[in-house]
Amino acid sequence: MKNILFFLLIIQLISCGKDETLINSNQNSDDFQPYINYSGSYTLYHGGKNRLFHYYHPQNLPENSPLVFVLHGYNGNASNFMDWFPMKELADKNGFAVVFPQGSKDNKGTPHWNSNLTISNVDDVGFLSKVAKYLHNTYNLNPDKTFTCGYSNGGFMSYELILKKPDIFKAAASINGTMSYGSWKNRLIASPSPILQISGKLDRIVPVDGLVSLYGGWGGAPGIEEIMKFWSEINNSDSLWTVESNTLKIKKYIDSKSKNDVWFYLEKNLDHRIPMGGNYHVHSPSLIWEFFSNF
Repeated sequence: MKNILFFLLIIQLISCGKDETLINSNQNSDDFQPYINYSGSYTLYHGGKNRLFHYYHPQNLPENSPLVFVLHGYNGNASNFMDWFPMKELADKNGFAVVFPQGSKDNKGTPHWNSNLTISNVDDVGFLSKVAKYLHNTYNLNPDKTFTCGYSNGGFMSYELILKKPDIFKAAASINGTMSYGSWKNRLIASPSPILQISGKLDRIVPVDGLVSLYGGWGGAPGIEEIMKFWSEINNSDSLWTVESNTLKIKKYIDSKSKNDVWFYLEKNLDHRIPMGGNYHVHSPSLIWEFFSNF
């Protein structure tokens, strides 16, 4: 009899231990729901190699939130760009996720985005599209509010993405980028899409008149004004709003029906750098989110 009582006591103690474990588990308690930090650096296998991206997920971000891609320039580093370009702070304030992918090396070994260039055979359209789908599925982000922006080569790539994958990327913003010759040559496949372009009148690397070096397939598209007009026609814009001063020119092609607007900001004292307020009218991250938040 003593043995039976001892056995029952052991069973009860084991059962209590299991119950206590369940209570302390965030999977089984309504009262204990710790913050899970999804932000970090990840790799995704594509095109025969592991590709890197840095993901930022604000605390308590609700499901179905927007996703913004931020693409560095030629010979850029995604980690450094993430630390310098304050999109994470805007994400915290406005409730969206951000991803900073890393470009791979071109034929000369330089980190880049293959925006339909002749110096690369890397499938960056496929890679970035795969990252978008992975993040949508993993973190329940909104596939209808996924946007791309980038600086210089990252701006070139944003045009290539909105041209080739408008089903994934719903709006694009370019800072001192333009359409590559390959993108421009394929322009007739374009679908109506919101476009924001920020340019510097003093830019000699990606001049607003379109005289970009033909090397590598970079140049060959017309000037920025003609490219903006092309997208406004694709979008069936029905009005134009313009304001100009000695230091800034703004053109907004308005699509009152489908809201596929085209915004063009020309900083007249800006060269090939990112305007961040201060001596410039434009604070690039804030303007980009102001634009994306309309869609």
